[in-house]
Amino acid sequence: MICPNCQGKIPDKRIRCDRCGHDLSLYKKIYRASNMYYNNGLARAKVRDLSGAIIALKNSLELNKSNANARNLLGLIYFEMGETVAALSEWVISKHFKPENNDADDYINAIQDNPTKLDGLNQAIKRYNNALTFAKQGSDDLAIIQLKRVIQLNPNFIRAYHLLSLLYMKNEDNEKAKKCLLRAARIDVSGTTTLRYLKELTPKANLGREQVSDLGNKDVSSTIMPVSSYREDKPNVMAFVNLVIGVLIGIAVMAILGIPSVEKNKNSDNNQTHIDYSAGLASLEEKEAAIARLQEEKSELETKVASLESDLASIVIPEDKPELYDGLFEAFSLYLDELAKDEGEREYEQIAEKLRLLDTSEFESDASLQLIEMLRQEIYPVISVKLYDKGHDIYSKYRYDEALEIFLLSNSYDPTNVNTIYFIGRSYHRLEDYDNARLYYEKVVEEFPGTKRHDSAKTYLNRLPD
Repeated sequence: MICPNCQGKIPDKRIRCDRCGHDLSLYKKIYRASNMYYNNGLARAKVRDLSGAIIALKNSLELNKSNANARNLLGLIYFEMGETVAALSEWVISKHFKPENNDADDYINAIQDNPTKLDGLNQAIKRYNNALTFAKQGSDDLAIIQLKRVIQLNPNFIRAYHLLSLLYMKNEDNEKAKKCLLRAARIDVSGTTTLRYLKELTPKANLGREQVSDLGNKDVSSTIMPVSSYREDKPNVMAFVNLVIGVLIGIAVMAILGIPSVEKNKNSDNNQTHIDYSAGLASLEEKEAAIARLQEEKSELETKVASLESDLASIVIPEDKPELYDGLFEAFSLYLDELAKDEGEREYEQIAEKLRLLDTSEFESDASLQLIEMLRQEIYPVISVKLYDKGHDIYSKYRYDEALEIFLLSNSYDPTNVNTIYFIGRSYHRLEDYDNARLYYEKVVEEFPGTKRHDSAKTYLNRLPD
């Protein structure tokens, strides 16, 4: 679990953050409620109650917007209902909240790896929009032709079934309308729109002509009920007595309940004052804890900077080639500048580039080599992840040549980043360089068993042509 106050990682069993001391009991209840709604949505989805599942999953995401399982399942349901754009949107948002080990990667890749299907889905959306335009213009025949093609391209597009059934009903072809709605009901058994349209097609119970004629043949006198003799009503005294008793009881209840409510209001005012004071005290304690935490981080950074400066001072610069160490000094100076910033604002790209271009073959000082290695261990993994994210964004836009260059640079900074290695193979595969694709797929399969990328790489490796 991630602490909402300091963003630190916390074991699931803790109810208070070890780092900032924030009480997490309320957040845990919210997370449990979000998971409960997710389980409800999953159960509904399994019985094809897709509309009910969408409501449950949206409730889950309102409580915890980063619930990747709920968001991924919502995307799958949208995709099952033919809403491709909505599905992709949910999966992209899911990847934003959980970049690593996310099933959304497989769902997006499965669509991207089948260009024919992706083009068919795009054509279905365009044709549906055209059909909607034709329907608004009154060109029902053209709209029906477009919608039939839409259903061929995307057989689960529920909105297309709804529009087609409406056009059939408009043209009084109720049998075809009913068939469309039943096909939609097989996809989503509880769709309110589908059920409402089906109800409109159900014939209402009206009185037929034969029933009217049967009534005409019967003896009308037999259907007339006898009327009792007229008798004038007497004044109802008991009604007035009951009214008076009711008023008296009401006054008594108000007297009994009114006094405690006044006392309760007074007590609630006092309690509210106490609550406000307690809330202010808790807020003050949180601020003091945050200040203490920042001071502790500051002292740690000062200690780290002092240690680095000591390491730098211990480097012996040869008198004949002092310029050899200029790049190291520049990188170290930039690193100290970045350390002075907040962790989320630090930029290491320029430092990483200077370290990568350093020629350490003529360095004579062991201290300088140790300092370079320390800087690389601190900076290279961070840069590798940033370059992977940048390359993945470009890869998603089908610019595989550019993405490959960035993935290769990311791999040079951190050869253990399995995501980078996997997408180098995917990029070569997309560019039809099957030999290099096979090389990187095999590397993932051999060196990273048990990871999520391992199974995907093995699948694509078997698909490569011999």
